[in-house]
Amino acid sequence: MTTTIHAQRVEAAEFVLPGHPDKLCDAFADAIVDQVMRGDALGQCGVEAACVFGRLFVTGRIAAAREVLDALDIDALARRTYREAGYGEDAAGRVWGPRPEDLRVDTALCFGEFEPGERELRHLSDDQAICVGYANAFAATKHLPPAHWLANRIGRELLRLRLEKGAGEVGPDGKVLVQVARDGLAWRAKRVSISLNHHTGSDWLLLRRIAEEAVETACAGRALPEIVVNGAGMFVAGGPNGDNGTTGKKLVIDAYGPTVPIGGGAWSGKDFNKVDRAGGFLARELALGVMRELAAEPAPGGERDRANPDELALGPEVLVTLGYEPGGAGPQWIRVEAGGAGGAREFTSISASDPHFATATVSARLRALAARKQLAEVARWGIAELEPSCHRVPASGPNSPHPFPLSRPGRNAFAATNVYRSEQAHPVPVVPPGDRR
Repeated sequence: MTTTIHAQRVEAAEFVLPGHPDKLCDAFADAIVDQVMRGDALGQCGVEAACVFGRLFVTGRIAAAREVLDALDIDALARRTYREAGYGEDAAGRVWGPRPEDLRVDTALCFGEFEPGERELRHLSDDQAICVGYANAFAATKHLPPAHWLANRIGRELLRLRLEKGAGEVGPDGKVLVQVARDGLAWRAKRVSISLNHHTGSDWLLLRRIAEEAVETACAGRALPEIVVNGAGMFVAGGPNGDNGTTGKKLVIDAYGPTVPIGGGAWSGKDFNKVDRAGGFLARELALGVMRELAAEPAPGGERDRANPDELALGPEVLVTLGYEPGGAGPQWIRVEAGGAGGAREFTSISASDPHFATATVSARLRALAARKQLAEVARWGIAELEPSCHRVPASGPNSPHPFPLSRPGRNAFAATNVYRSEQAHPVPVVPPGDRR
């Protein structure tokens, strides 16, 4: 695991607001996925979007039942996505371009019903994937890395304050860059850079007040960091008028920030049966389950927390990596790395052949969670928007079918489990490295 909990270090993370061009593309692509999934649980979406100025380009594959396809209005979803992100006329009458009604949408899609027999194979992976999940023991950061959580929280506050106080002055686009100082199991905010989109006549004092209030709210009860606002000066060309955007470019923001490895596959624009998305959800689910086993007792450093609320103990940290191969019904292998200041505990091995981990089953759980909110909101705010109910990992013992003991390392060390392969989930034989041609 790349995170070393005993080191003194400065960690950074970024976040972007819904009006950022990359997030516009992510939210639009997921608005398509949302509508298809609500109408056809086995519907297929592999959609990419790109935007610049007043143009939006859509490519990929959409397959579903005929009635779902007939009801899908891609142009309307695009305009709704831009409007929800803050483009068009705001409450003060200020127009932030591009205007949704002027948007030109170009499509190059493989669009139609499934080919004969294709629907019946949707439970099998149509691609390879490496999927990563992470969790730490601190509920106050939603079990996310502290810098990543703080950047996300400040971004949410900036959006709220734009709507409440920034009409006519603050545009839809914006960025947050956060630094936190880590010292063992504790962290504190160190520096925050905020860039807010505006027009040439905007009130700069208002921009500063909004930025400071967002940071103060996010860091409530803790020491405030140094705050920099619009360090590059004017930011009047925002969103697609200032930069091009595409789906998937913010996959680090969508997941856990730069302190946690990524598998490499983005989520937005992909239906829930695609292993990039289902596997990312399952990995987070498993990480939360293992973490809660390791953190059954109060996290080390709890007394320190109460003495100094500016420093927050993280306790155990868990990294789960899943491997998928084409044609598999679930992950081919699962690797867990877990540990913390108190060492590791024993729990049952996680077998990749567990039917709970089958992609079709994971997809059903993901659909049930996504039904409660717009998937575009998940695209805007990241994985914590769809918080899974973790898969319970029981303690290991002599009667466990797959003993999964974690060694008990010294303080501040991580224990890496064995890798367990699935012989049931993936019938294709694994070729030894020396036999490959």
